[in-house]
Amino acid sequence: MVQPNVLLVVLDSVRAKNVGHLGYPRDTTPRLDEFAERATTYVNARSPGIHSISSHVSFFTGLEVAEHRATTHTAHIDSGHTIWEHLADEGYRTGLFTPNAIVAESSNLSMFFETVVGPKRQELVFPEALGPAQVAGDPSYIEYLKTCFRSDSPIKGIVNGISRELGNTTGVYEPTREHAGEYIKSFQEWRDSGSGPWAACLNLMDAHYPYLSQESFTKWGNETLRELHREAMGGPLPTQYLGDRPFWELEATKSLYDDCIRQVDAYFGKLVDELNRIGELEDTFIVITSDHGEGFGEYSCLNDNVRLIDHSWGIGEEVAHVPLVVKPPGEFTEDTITEPATLTEFPNAVKDCLKGQQGSFTKRSGDVITTSYRIQHPGDELPLPADEREPYFGPWHSVCRQEQEQIVIDAVRREDQVRYFPTCGQKPTGADREHVDSVLENLSLAGITQGSDTVTSEVKQRLHELGYTA
Repeated sequence: MVQPNVLLVVLDSVRAKNVGHLGYPRDTTPRLDEFAERATTYVNARSPGIHSISSHVSFFTGLEVAEHRATTHTAHIDSGHTIWEHLADEGYRTGLFTPNAIVAESSNLSMFFETVVGPKRQELVFPEALGPAQVAGDPSYIEYLKTCFRSDSPIKGIVNGISRELGNTTGVYEPTREHAGEYIKSFQEWRDSGSGPWAACLNLMDAHYPYLSQESFTKWGNETLRELHREAMGGPLPTQYLGDRPFWELEATKSLYDDCIRQVDAYFGKLVDELNRIGELEDTFIVITSDHGEGFGEYSCLNDNVRLIDHSWGIGEEVAHVPLVVKPPGEFTEDTITEPATLTEFPNAVKDCLKGQQGSFTKRSGDVITTSYRIQHPGDELPLPADEREPYFGPWHSVCRQEQEQIVIDAVRREDQVRYFPTCGQKPTGADREHVDSVLENLSLAGITQGSDTVTSEVKQRLHELGYTA
């Protein structure tokens, strides 16, 4: 039997709510919608976590977040537990292609791939000139200026230093340099460079903050919105919108976000076209999903004192419900799965595929879990008085299941609890906390997360540009 190729495409930060074939009225995902017409669509898929690190570790290992506990951007996990290592043992070439600094740099997830590409962006405005990382130690501003004046391009060196210090997003992190097309091109070059079966993960961040699409994909946003968004850039959005900036502005940026989804969808379409052109589309196991959704000021389903900002906290549909479209090798058959599904089943689905079997992203138990441990006490990163922070503290847990053909979600956070019904207009009720507790009690710590390492100032800066702190 010919070994099928394996392709995991993570449309970072794309929530199900803004996807066309899942009911969104805007035409954000025409190519994904078209692809779904010849594949299996899981309309009630949930991500295991609401952050890149926790979700990707679950994708790669099949462990729930409550089992692996890899929740910090610098988390490291032991070798021998990822599907990519298993595939390498089966004779696959493996590759990771992403601008995501969390996946590619600050954690150790990239070490489980033979080839890693990303981040691509130039870290300096003038890459040919001196930058802070080239000066030994931790120089003061005066020491750095003195070094610049002794360099070949003193003015450029000073500009590099200023841009790195201020985190000027338009000069340092420029999304047009990191769009999906760049990474798809690198993937195609890698795929063409060798022989035999390949397995790749493409994490594409076009829809991640900052929400700045290329001009050719701008349809619903406008310059007024972009200017407001640029004023809020340069660090974590929660700092801005729990501070002085109005929530109507954050809600309005959804139009910019939709443009970004439209952009990554177009590049995904080009990827499909290329695989079809070279005759590899049919024999490739393709999974398209997201690692989490995104919040634009919506109230938390668990506590209306909390509003969702990007994917910093929460557990509701905005951040947990993600698209999931799967094309098994050798098939182009449309199918729709309504049962709750989870990306923790990705490793099992791949292994089934290698055996020539039809894998599934549903759970045998029927319970699909989403977990987040952020924010942790004392929550000093929140620009709120200490006595107003508790509603933001984790852990947050939800269990999605089907009861008598109805999807129900029981969500809990400390003393907060709610049961809601995402597929109908039924009024929320009290959660079945006993069931949530029993599901969590059946999980055990995997013991694969071995602390974390410190990261360089350059990686810290890249995290800052993505709205994070290390």
